[in-house]
Amino acid sequence: MDDIVEEVLQNWAPSGSEERLQDSKQIQDLCQTQKWRGLHVKEFEGKGRGVVTTRRFQAGEVVCDYHGTVVRAKEGKRIHQTTSESETGYMFFFQNAKGEGFCIDAHSEHCICHPGMQTLGRLINHSKKRANIKPRHCTYKIDGKEKDHVLFIATRALEVDEEVKFDYGVSKKSFGGEGEQLNWLNNA
Repeated sequence: MDDIVEEVLQNWAPSGSEERLQDSKQIQDLCQTQKWRGLHVKEFEGKGRGVVTTRRFQAGEVVCDYHGTVVRAKEGKRIHQTTSESETGYMFFFQNAKGEGFCIDAHSEHCICHPGMQTLGRLINHSKKRANIKPRHCTYKIDGKEKDHVLFIATRALEVDEEVKFDYGVSKKSFGGEGEQLNWLNNA
């Protein structure tokens, strides 16, 4: 009996933990259904909408994903250049496991696969100094096809009613200096 308890304790990881992302059917299902628990959209004075927790999250736990249409990076840059300035922040550029550049285009309020449903990852605000989640790329086989996902992982324990934030990885000098007027990038 002690051996069983010891084995369970050795192999235990929080639900949705980082070590088990690639194999987690639960996380795959949540990416498909977008029914992430423990999160709520809140209006913040001076910065618009953001996401707050409604339950505790453990360090290493998956909080949600960044959901939208996955396109090649070149297409993402084209979309970025032709999208209104107020919507361009809803694009997430990344490299897959093969080093290929992609973009998750979430500039539309509702995605094609979840019409009428608000996805949460696109509303997570930036903080270079107080980020409490980090992005992590995963590939899941869904309907026989490999699909890229970007998951957000808690970097520390998150308390109830805490704003969820990540470092967008950009600064005022990004994009050839186009962000020079964006003081919030370095101050957040």
